[in-house]
Amino acid sequence: MNLDWEKNLGTTDRIIRIAFGATLLALVMTKSVAGWWVTGAVVLAIFQFIEAFFAY
Repeated sequence: MNLDWEKNLGTTDRIIRIAFGATLLALVMTKSVAGWWVTGAVVLAIFQFIEAFFAY
């Protein structure tokens, strides 16, 4: 089994992921979301930043 991962994100995809992650964090910082939504938003934002950074 060979898991040869190739980068598949272009510049536009990376910018969109960074903007989406930043928007989610901004919603959390301004307390526009509450409860369990905060945890979900932060986790999703972190994953967006990681995917944008590594481009996978």
